[in-house]
Amino acid sequence: MIATGMPYPTHKDQQHGSISTDSEVNSHSQIATSAASMSRLAANARAFQSQQQRQASSHGDTTTIRHHPGCRQADGDICTCEVTQSLAKQETFVINCLRASVLMVLVVTATGLAIGVHRYTTETETENFTDHFEHAAHQVIDSFHEVVERNIGSVATMSSLITSYALQANLSFPFVTVPHFEVLGSHLRIQSGSHIVHYAPVVTEAMRPAWEEYAMENRHHIDGSFAADTYHRNEQDAAFGMGESRRLQDSGNQTEPKPTTTILEDGSGYHPFIWRSAAVAPPGDEPAGGGPYLPLWQRSPVSQKKQGPLNQNFGNTHVLKNGLMEAILQSKKPILSVATTPAPKIVERRAANLRISQYRHHVDEYVNELSTFVVYPVFDSFDDNSREVTGILATSVYWNFLFSNLLPSNSDGIICVVESTSFNQTFTYQIDGPKATFLGMGDLHDPRYSDLAISADVNTFLKSRASPQNRAYPTMPLSDETQYTIRVYPSEATEAPFTTNQPAAFTGMILVVFSFASILFLLFSYVVEKRHNTMVEKVLEHAQKAAATERELNEFLSHEVRNPLSAAISACSFVSTAVNEPEPMSDKETQQHVREDVEVVSASLHYINDFLRSMLDIHKATGNKINIAMAPTDVLQDVLEPVSAILYKRVASFDILVECPANLVVKTDSIRLKQVVLNLVRNASKFVEKGFLRMRADVVDHHVRLYVEDSGPGIPLEQQKELFAKYHASLDLIGQGTGIGLNLSKKLMATMGGDLWLDSNYDSGVDGYPGACFVVQLNSPPIDIESAQTRDINQLRSSYSGTRSESFLKAHLEGLTPQTEPTDGTLPCEPQTPTATIANAPQPTSEPLLPPAQPQEQPELPAELSVLFVDDDAVLRKLFARAVKRAMPSWKISEASSGETALRMCEELQPEQYDLIFLDQYMASADKQLLGTETAQAMRSKGISSRICGLSANDLRDMFINSGADDFVLKPMPCKVDNLKQLLVRVLKIAY
Repeated sequence: MIATGMPYPTHKDQQHGSISTDSEVNSHSQIATSAASMSRLAANARAFQSQQQRQASSHGDTTTIRHHPGCRQADGDICTCEVTQSLAKQETFVINCLRASVLMVLVVTATGLAIGVHRYTTETETENFTDHFEHAAHQVIDSFHEVVERNIGSVATMSSLITSYALQANLSFPFVTVPHFEVLGSHLRIQSGSHIVHYAPVVTEAMRPAWEEYAMENRHHIDGSFAADTYHRNEQDAAFGMGESRRLQDSGNQTEPKPTTTILEDGSGYHPFIWRSAAVAPPGDEPAGGGPYLPLWQRSPVSQKKQGPLNQNFGNTHVLKNGLMEAILQSKKPILSVATTPAPKIVERRAANLRISQYRHHVDEYVNELSTFVVYPVFDSFDDNSREVTGILATSVYWNFLFSNLLPSNSDGIICVVESTSFNQTFTYQIDGPKATFLGMGDLHDPRYSDLAISADVNTFLKSRASPQNRAYPTMPLSDETQYTIRVYPSEATEAPFTTNQPAAFTGMILVVFSFASILFLLFSYVVEKRHNTMVEKVLEHAQKAAATERELNEFLSHEVRNPLSAAISACSFVSTAVNEPEPMSDKETQQHVREDVEVVSASLHYINDFLRSMLDIHKATGNKINIAMAPTDVLQDVLEPVSAILYKRVASFDILVECPANLVVKTDSIRLKQVVLNLVRNASKFVEKGFLRMRADVVDHHVRLYVEDSGPGIPLEQQKELFAKYHASLDLIGQGTGIGLNLSKKLMATMGGDLWLDSNYDSGVDGYPGACFVVQLNSPPIDIESAQTRDINQLRSSYSGTRSESFLKAHLEGLTPQTEPTDGTLPCEPQTPTATIANAPQPTSEPLLPPAQPQEQPELPAELSVLFVDDDAVLRKLFARAVKRAMPSWKISEASSGETALRMCEELQPEQYDLIFLDQYMASADKQLLGTETAQAMRSKGISSRICGLSANDLRDMFINSGADDFVLKPMPCKVDNLKQLLVRVLKIAY
């Protein structure tokens, strides 16, 4: 039996009428097909129900709570609450444990982090200090090597110049006097940083008489050098404003000769014989039988003593003591002498020499500084294999000069320890930026920094620089008899800029922050504990509401789908019984019953299809995926009159009234607005038994407003609050309608920028029938039009209709199947069940303002056409073939169950091609199959130019078009001949 409250037509309330012969059920195969469709529809309904539940949950509309396995469905709410309460108690215990754990973790983390930060910052400071020192140390060593190399290189150049002059002048050593020695020596002193340069030839005992005779004859060269040197010096001193002071200092530079030496009485102070000072041996003339000798012959600068220092044996001075003279003569390599500070009796002599050197403005700074002589051999030729040492060049270099200007000003406290194993000597300098300070003899670095020492061997460096790989004409490396090593250390002054209080500060900050966080955590825990019980109660309440919402949705879907589905299955059973009788459909009564049953099946299936589409439309409206085409719209002619025309086709016992000012034009989407108004008037028509149903429009507060009023029984107050809910139950007592039309209409109005509400103060004025009034607010001002006669009606229509033809508009409003609508996102109205035709409907009382659209002739379809239908459902393929054959009997129909099969059939048909291909999107299989969009891409890539139309129950138009398809149609495909032909015309793009 079929329930009387079902939302589908029964035998009693069906409209009796004739049905065309080709739509009758006349075979067993047709009945089996209908039954199979019923089964598939039931499965699809269950799947759709699950999908809607998931979507509602994801949008926050409902919350699904699973029931306990031991609960009955009727006790679902109670069981849910018990389970939730049990879970809440468990969570409370877990939270308390976590609270204690978090507090412990905070303490441990704070301690560990404080230690780690302190260690990290300390190590970072140490690393920065170490990097800074290493950079400075390498810079010191590199710069020191460069200075030493430059010094020795300058002396080597001077030595080569003396050899070159002797060879060029064809002179024999030691009888060589270099002209302009004072100038050459000045250049050498500037380049090497020394304050004095001596040249002394090597004179053997055999050469001594000849040398002393040569020296007596050429001793006056020193006078010329003195005059030239004095002139240049005085010019420089005058530029510095200290010329008089300079001369006064020179006047005291004359010392009395020692009585033990032979000195000429001509006042020149010249020693005619080679002599020695009191440095290594007793002063006096060198006795016969000695040698070799190194008599001083030329020097720069030249003091006022002039000839006085000449013939002094440089080999007997402290510079070449301890066998250094023999070492330089044998090894033929330069040496660095022992570093010394001047003895008290030598201080004045050094000061006198400084006053005539480039350091004459800084005498006090250098007079007591540690110095070393660089002694470089002078050779008689440039042949490395046969050359002999024929003289020496000796320059005095200050160690302060070697360590000055090596570092920038931000590098302080660099300790340099110089050690000479040859002289068993060690001394220490401290470098503070460009300044160097002599700390004293010995290794005076801080032992705490011994592990950071960076050292370099001066001899090794000079050997590498003197190799043929570095110089085309190599200089001589230092003799092994003089070994010097430099070691660089940091000091407290070096480390001080990198030692800060940041480790302690950061550690303290971390402890303070974590202590504050711990206090906040305790306060938070206290507040949470106080609020926990309240939250549990709210969770239980929410769970109850969620369970109730889930149950209501299930009941709603079950009622709206299963009832018409049951009716269709029952009707199919009746038809099956009728056609399986011995003499099927032999009498007119049986034939009439079969016709009625077929109408029940058709109406039920259309109802379910529209219902499912409406559910999808609600989802699209919720996601703002509806296309809105705003255009000027005449409210009366484009909205109210077309809707009233649909109601006029029904016979009614009440009046249908339309009240609207003429030429009321507003910018809106006319199709959407008609959809909303049609929903409202159809709902109202179900409840009005007498009185009226009125549609009116007006301008309120400069905005257009529409009203749908009726004289029905009204809406109970308790139902008004949930009137626009998504799954609100139907208002009528027999359950007609799905209850989702009002929700969809409200969403449509919101999408267009308007609103929809129920006027709770409305009264129809009919006794016993308070009625209802729905207000449609457009929130758009009316468009000012001068007169209806001057308006361009065609332009007004085309501005909003676009591709929507008059035939489509009529078909849409008449409730034709959705496959006739264009794929521009148009939504169907609320699904309607067939209702009894209303009698005595009044005719319109006003003339139309717009002329009726002229009927258009349907364009002719091609007589011959090859069509390929691709779908995994054999039933749908069979129905499609039958429908097309009925519409176009001469067309050739081919079928394929998958995309792969369709591709193979297209390739086998080449070079010919199908004229039209329909492709379903989803084709089920145990193995992965090509989707319809993938199949379209594959066909286009293979050069198949057939016209392709996509098929799906979902709106996948963009996906198919982007994949190469030409058009798209929503399922189900129409079966009526006229509708099918209209669809084929559109798909084939046949012009009207």
